[in-house]
Amino acid sequence: MEIQEIRISASEQGLFLPLIAETDALMQSAELHGAALPNRAVLQMQPQYDADENGAPTEKTIARYADAVRSRQYAVVFFEPIAIQADAREKVGQPILTKDSVPAFSAICKAVREASVSAFGTAPLLIALLDHAGHRALSPAAAEHSPNLPTAAPLLTDDDLTRLVIACGETAAFAEEAGFSGAALNVSGRNLFGESLAAFHREGKFGGDFDDRSRFVRDCYTAMKMTTDELFFSIRLCLSDGLPQPDGWGMSIGGNAPDIYEPTLLLNILRTLYGVELVSCEIGIPGINWMMQAEEESEMLRLSRLCTCVAMIDSNLQQNVQLILPEQPAQQIPFPNLAAGMIQNEFASFAGFLG
Repeated sequence: MEIQEIRISASEQGLFLPLIAETDALMQSAELHGAALPNRAVLQMQPQYDADENGAPTEKTIARYADAVRSRQYAVVFFEPIAIQADAREKVGQPILTKDSVPAFSAICKAVREASVSAFGTAPLLIALLDHAGHRALSPAAAEHSPNLPTAAPLLTDDDLTRLVIACGETAAFAEEAGFSGAALNVSGRNLFGESLAAFHREGKFGGDFDDRSRFVRDCYTAMKMTTDELFFSIRLCLSDGLPQPDGWGMSIGGNAPDIYEPTLLLNILRTLYGVELVSCEIGIPGINWMMQAEEESEMLRLSRLCTCVAMIDSNLQQNVQLILPEQPAQQIPFPNLAAGMIQNEFASFAGFLG
């Protein structure tokens, strides 16, 4: 369909989908943490599990990243999820940042910058995306046990989570040593960080009300701040996980609709205390079964929900943070035109392209 046809169809269905014909907005310059950026394009690398058995990037990994940054000029590159420890990986082959793997990460950071400078004359900011796969980890782990979401993954104790906070601080220090510009937590859907935000049933200091449910994530940023000097902080945040209350994050009480109050509150705290300015947004999918087996829904509806959740972020907060609209697999709706519309209408600042 042509863009105008898509817009008419979305309007007839009552869907928010701000497509525009021109994509000039993607070429606007920007600034982040004092760095001048050439455009609004962010590369979000996807896992290929080609690290070595110790989690260090291989020559194959380096070639994949270098090829990606030669294909388009990017302002920022989010690395694929990097495990904070070996048993936090989803699969063998997922990268891990340790003292031993710092040289390999230094090599890939250097290669990415050199490839971009050679192709476009600019080097992107590089962000290490720190991850714990939670239920899907090699050693499955849960931050929450709920009667509505049965799982065999062991519930981590408060002491276990505190040890992971320390691990985040150590990993951030290694990221700085390796030459990354910034570090972000992968607070995604139902990985361990994301699940902790919806730990309504958990007892102890990491569950219950908002202050305690957000404590694990906040403590991780505190640890990262204490162990680094020059690194800036970012986040990949699920704005609404699609699970009904009392198990869902970013969901309305007594309903299945998104409610962005708590995600906005968290972002305000992270911006104020840790200088988090760049936010890669994502959402979950309604009607999911546990372990994220998603039901089918139209791409128009899926993209409309994503844009709606991003646009729901408080307008005052939007003046102080820069939101990334992430690319979604789609056949009919052109992502550059959708991202340009979100940027032009000041609902987002960057387009996140899959790599």
